Amino acid sequence: MSRGTTLILIVAIWTAIYLPWLGTPELRSEEGHRVLPAVEMMDTGNYLVPHVGGQPYLRKPPLVNWLVIAAFRIAGVRNEWAARLPSALTVLLAALTFVILGHKALGDRGSFVAAAAWLTNLGLIEKGRMIEIDAIYVSLFAIALICWISAWSARRPSWITWIVPWVFLGLATLAKGPAHLFFFYAVVAAVLWRTRRMRDLVQPAHFVGILLMICIFGAWAVPCWRDVHQQQISDTWAHELAMRITGGENDATDWPMNFPRAFGYFMPWLFVLPFVRPRLMRDDSQRAIASGLAWAAAIPCVVILLLPGTIPRYILPTLVPVCWLIGMATRDAAFNWRLNAGAASINIQPRWLWGFVVVFATAAAVVFAGRSATFLKNRPKVKPIAALVNAAVPVAETLYAVNPLFQPYLFYVQPRVKYVGTAKELPPDAHYLVAGPTEVENVTATGAWRSVLTTPSYRGHSTVLFRRDR
Repeated sequence: MSRGTTLILIVAIWTAIYLPWLGTPELRSEEGHRVLPAVEMMDTGNYLVPHVGGQPYLRKPPLVNWLVIAAFRIAGVRNEWAARLPSALTVLLAALTFVILGHKALGDRGSFVAAAAWLTNLGLIEKGRMIEIDAIYVSLFAIALICWISAWSARRPSWITWIVPWVFLGLATLAKGPAHLFFFYAVVAAVLWRTRRMRDLVQPAHFVGILLMICIFGAWAVPCWRDVHQQQISDTWAHELAMRITGGENDATDWPMNFPRAFGYFMPWLFVLPFVRPRLMRDDSQRAIASGLAWAAAIPCVVILLLPGTIPRYILPTLVPVCWLIGMATRDAAFNWRLNAGAASINIQPRWLWGFVVVFATAAAVVFAGRSATFLKNRPKVKPIAALVNAAVPVAETLYAVNPLFQPYLFYVQPRVKYVGTAKELPPDAHYLVAGPTEVENVTATGAWRSVLTTPSYRGHSTVLFRRDR
C-alpha cells in the first residue's frame, strides 16, 4: 500500500471505532473531573487553576481541561460529544504519526499494522471514547516516542532526535504529570543499551530537550504555584504519589487481578506477541532494537503491576513499544508460527490468527459503540438528578452552589451555576442554592432558606436544594 492509502485506511478504522455514538452516554467515571473544571474556567475566566465544586482541583494538571474548552468553543456547544472528541482525536493523531514518521523505519505494511494495532487494542478503545486523561497523555507519549525512535534509527540531526520529542513529553506532563517519563526512558535506555549506544544519552541536545520539557510544564506550574497555597499543592501531589505506591486507591482484593486485567488491555494483539521473534529481524541493529523494545515493554509492566497502588490502566504507555515491535515483525516477517510445549509442537496457520485479530477488533468496535447506544444510554445516573433540579429552578434564575463537592449533574443543570465559598457570600438577590453535605447545617441555621429537595446520593454524597422566597 502507498502511504496515502494507508492514511485513508487508518482514518476509516478510527472513524468506525471511535466516533459512533460517542456523545450518547452521560458523563461517567472520572469524566466529570475533566469537564466541570473546563466549564468553570469558561464561566470565570480563570484558566490557571482547575476547580471542582468551587474548590481547587490540584490532583492533575489542566491540559485536558483546556482541550475540552477548545472543543466546546469550536463545536459551539457544551455536550458530551464535544467533550470526548479531544480524546478520540489525539488517538488518531498518534496513529497517523505511526504511519507518517514510522513509514521509513517500518515500511508500508509495518507502519500500517503498527497504527492498526494502536487503534484496535481494548485499552485504547475504552479510554479513547471517553474524556479521560489516559487516552490523551498516552497518545502524546506515543507521538514523542515515535518521533525519537524514528529519528534516532534514521540518524537524523541531534536537535531533531533529542529536542522535538521532548515538546510532546512536556505536553504529556501537562496532562498527567511526569509518570510517562519512566516508560519513555525505559525504552530509550533499553534500545541504546542493546545497540551499544548509551553514550547518545549525553548529547547536549538531550539536555536542551529536557530543559524545554521542564519549561513547558513550568509555564503553568509556576504561576499556579504562586496563585494557590504552595503547601496545598505539595500535599496533594505527595498524597497522589503515596496512593500509587502504597495502595491507597485500591482494595487489597483488587490488586491480584491487575495482571489479567492488564493483559485484557493488549487484546487482541496479545495473541500475536508470542510469535514475534526479534532474532529473525533483517540485521543486527534491528534485532537489537526489537530486543530492547521487548524488554522495555515487559519490565515496566511487571514493575508497575506489582505495586499495591496500581490499577491496570497505568501500564497503557507500554502499548507504544508493543505496537512498534509488531510493526517491525510485520516488516521483516519475523514470526515463528510454531508453538512448542515440551515434546509437543503445534503449527499455527497465520491467516487464521490474523483473521481472529480482525474479527476480534471488529467485534470490539461493535460492542463498545453498541454499549454506548444501549446499555450506558439507558442507565443514566446523573441526568435524572439534574432533571429534578431543573424542574425546581427556573431557567432564568442563577443557581448558586456552596461547596457541593463532586457532582457531575451540575453539568446538565439548565440555569446558570455559580460557585461560592460559603452561604455568607451569597448576594441579596440569590433565590436558589444547592449546598453540599458540609454546608447544609450552616445554610439552614441562617433561617432564610427553605429546603426544596435532597438530591439522590452520588458517590456517597448528596446535595440539598434550597430556596429563598422573594
